[in-house]
Amino acid sequence: MSISRNYFVDSGLVSIGGTGATPMLYIAPTATNDLNVCRIFCGIEAGASPTPASNASVLFQLAKVTGTKAGGGAVTPSQLSGVALAANTVFSSALSAAITGLTISTEYWARGIPFAAGAFIEDAYENTGFEVEIPASGTWGVYFTAAAGAGTNFNARCTLNFSE
Repeated sequence: MSISRNYFVDSGLVSIGGTGATPMLYIAPTATNDLNVCRIFCGIEAGASPTPASNASVLFQLAKVTGTKAGGGAVTPSQLSGVALAANTVFSSALSAAITGLTISTEYWARGIPFAAGAFIEDAYENTGFEVEIPASGTWGVYFTAAAGAGTNFNARCTLNFSE
């Protein structure tokens, strides 16, 4: 018997189209569940004929957000263990439509990576006790901010392994 239900969620490829903070994944736990993120993978993937940004980087952030979400498309997490049970947490991705109406508040995790195809960061916390804990109250988002070179046919992706 497992001691938690484990899931995987993928933002899909979200176009890096500007230099401002862009929400790519929206996270909304219910009022009765929290979640623990035990693995965060964020990366840059090439689109069609990308032009590399010179000496630029992309900052990825997991943060609490304020405002009312508009846009985005529903994302269904895949269960990795336990009895088949859908995740309680609601996710939306900017894959099919931009997520709007949100403002970054408290940052819980952040990493920068080079703005180049194939660049990535992977933080894995399985069984370490250092999971990123997301409480039941509030809403959250994964953002990326391209310092320069946006709109050059690059995409961002973020995947999370989490337990409820």
